[in-house]
Amino acid sequence: MPTLGTVSAATGVICLVLLSAVVVLGILLQRRVRLPGLPRFAGLSLHRYASLLAVGFLALHIITAVAGPYARIGLTAIVVPFASAYARSWLALGAVATDLIVAIVATSLLRRHLSYRAWRAVHWLAYACWPFALAHSIGTGGGMRSGRLLDLAVVCAVAVTAAAGWRVAAAFLDPLAVARQPGKPTGMVRPPLARAGRTGLTTTRLSVDPIACTGHGLCAELLPELVALDRWGYPLLADQHVPASLVRRTRRAVTDCPALALKLTREGSVNRRD
Repeated sequence: MPTLGTVSAATGVICLVLLSAVVVLGILLQRRVRLPGLPRFAGLSLHRYASLLAVGFLALHIITAVAGPYARIGLTAIVVPFASAYARSWLALGAVATDLIVAIVATSLLRRHLSYRAWRAVHWLAYACWPFALAHSIGTGGGMRSGRLLDLAVVCAVAVTAAAGWRVAAAFLDPLAVARQPGKPTGMVRPPLARAGRTGLTTTRLSVDPIACTGHGLCAELLPELVALDRWGYPLLADQHVPASLVRRTRRAVTDCPALALKLTREGSVNRRD
């Protein structure tokens, strides 16, 4: 029967794999890469669910590590580096990784109340969190230093390093690509798929901040009835109030916008008899 120590070790390995997947998915989504067989908004949902799973396994990993009958880790050592006499340096790395994850989760929950720059700056801590978590896993888990678990750690390291290197290289190339663009986006590739009638309209209107928008195109996939894309992938909104049947999906599009460029605003009453 598995002991709490075994469960703690297993959940730690799972958490490392999920965290690696979250970092790689975040890089791919930021670079507007469409995952094979999935629309872009599905990739965003996958990134979010993988993040939630990683946090869940991290919580289970910490609880089982502290609650074990032979545990030598105090509650303070979870968040305060170098507070534990046992495996002092390796547990300090784990405490730093935990603190960074808490900061990332907290700002993600408060994302709508923060500026995009502030949220993005904190979100970059994921790049710092991952190497701390990897070093902690290898240092405290003896099984991670050999065999298949070591191979798994190497695969995670290669995947994250390759994705991060690709993003850095792309960042240097992007300014050149932007300089070659012919100007401000104008032409429309396709119109909205459908325009709802006046019946059932709300007093809510969808708007976009053209300065904040980065042209991911997720809004057009989530809400094709009201959002079109121009030839550069930037949104063109239908000139109407949001129909009641689309309010829920419109709110999701606003929440899922990577740049927080979409906004819902309320206007005066709408004449529903037109």
